[in-house]
Parts: sequence; C-alpha cells; structure tokens
Amino acid sequence: DSVVQTLSVDTHTSLLFFSTEGLAYKVKAWKIPEGSASSKGKSLFNILPLKNHQSISSIMPFPDEDVDKKNMHIIFATSKGKIRKNNLEDFSSINASGKIAMKLDSNDNIIGVKICRDDQDIVLNTKLGKCIRFESNKLRIFKGRSSKGIRGINLSDNDAVVSLSIIDHVAKKEKDISKNAQNYILSITENGYGKRTSHFDFRVTNRGGKGIIGIVNSKRNGNVSSTFPVLEGDEILISTNKGRVIRTAVKEIRIAGRNTQGVRIIKLSGDEKVVSAIKIDDNLI
Repeated sequence: DSVVQTLSVDTHTSLLFFSTEGLAYKVKAWKIPEGSASSKGKSLFNILPLKNHQSISSIMPFPDEDVDKKNMHIIFATSKGKIRKNNLEDFSSINASGKIAMKLDSNDNIIGVKICRDDQDIVLNTKLGKCIRFESNKLRIFKGRSSKGIRGINLSDNDAVVSLSIIDHVAKKEKDISKNAQNYILSITENGYGKRTSHFDFRVTNRGGKGIIGIVNSKRNGNVSSTFPVLEGDEILISTNKGRVIRTAVKEIRIAGRNTQGVRIIKLSGDEKVVSAIKIDDNLI
C-alpha cells in the first residue's frame, strides 16, 4: 500500500470518494476516524459501502456552501485517455449508497478527478512519458453522469494515463511578464528519477492529439509513476513498493526541459520501484 493523496480539511468538509468502477461516494470528514502520524488508519470498507472488487482512485474535498459553484466544473480522466466535464453542482447531492459518476469500459478506470474553472488548462500525462495540455473552456459540459466521456489523448499501444493536473492558463503575451503560481510540472519515474519543467514548455494544443514528450521513457527511468504541478517552495513525499517513504524539497530537484531523462531523486535497491509521489499540502507541513 502507498499514499496517493493528502488533503487538508476541517471536520465539516464533505469529501467525495471516486472508485475505480466509476462510482462516487460522499462523507463528512468527521466520520473518518482520527489517527496518529504513524497509525495505519481504518479501512474505507468500514466507512463506505464498497464492494470487494472496488478501490478508491481519487479523493476530492467538496467546496463549502458559500463558494460560487456555477463557475466551477468537475473533470474526470480515465486510464484509457477518456475525459469528461460536468457541472460541479451535479455532485452536490449523493446518497449513502453512492452515485454513478462515470460509465467505464470493462478495461478502463478513473485515475483522477479535479475541480476546474474555464480559465484553466487540463494536463494529462501517460506512463510512457507523453503529455497533452488543452484549454478547459473548449471542452463541452456533459449533462448526464452515465456517459463514457470523449477522447482526451490518443494513446499508443501499451500506454495509459497516470495523472490529471489542472494549471492556470497564461496567454502568450503574458509569458514574459507573468510568473504563474503553478510554474513547474514535476515528473517522477518508477526507477527513482525525475525533474521539474516550466509549464511554459508544455504548449497548449487541441484535445485528442497524441501529445508531446513530457519526460523521456527509457530503460534507466522506467515508466512514469506520478506527475503534478508544483511551486519552488513545495515539498513532496515519495513512496516505494517496499514501504519506504522519503520527503524532499522541490527546490532540490533539477529543472530540465521536456525531452530529457531527469536526475536520480531516490536510490532504490533490487526490485524496488516508486509507486507514488504526492505534494504535501502547505497546511500539513
């Protein structure tokens, strides 16, 4: 097991849990048992009505009641490159038994769910190092929840989407005068290598293309494990399949272009692999 997400919430925050089978569940944060930093936590099967073959692929805090949700949308991405955009209000009411969030093919699953505005861009990254970035406002809003979505990226054989990211859109004329808040895309591979690349290097294209190289997939690097936007002052947690977890500062990771392999971030032994990397929430440091 490994950490896949950290969130900073209060007891009254509603959390949305999305399963690999395409179902959504909603629960108040106070219903989740509190534990120490070293405890294993409680199984979600004790909290949510999950079936044995289900697992949780993404967690998202639902905005407070006083937040204007009309200009906010929810973006779904699947491992097979499908993507869908819904109004956030479609998921404001979920009963105890769960709610269908997205219809999936038998060999597909949800890999990420994010809140997005129309002035932001959507980024999809694949395990073979490809990446595509397109504008959220060019993606139509789906009225139903039972559709499979549309193609976000055209995948090659044996490839799969591993991450969904949302970053602020910056027009070309603003690039020279603006230092956007989310100014790096961090990529970590299963063999412990990685880099951070300016998000300006990831050009905005149309949805459904084959994408561009985000990080070189090689025998040395292995497949991409995690990719997400970071700031210079952020810290990250990297987990391996052997149970090791390391914490490192983003500023210690080299800045490099897209078409590069990166540098070693964690030294692995034997058949050890990186299984996840996450950004530590500022409120948890």
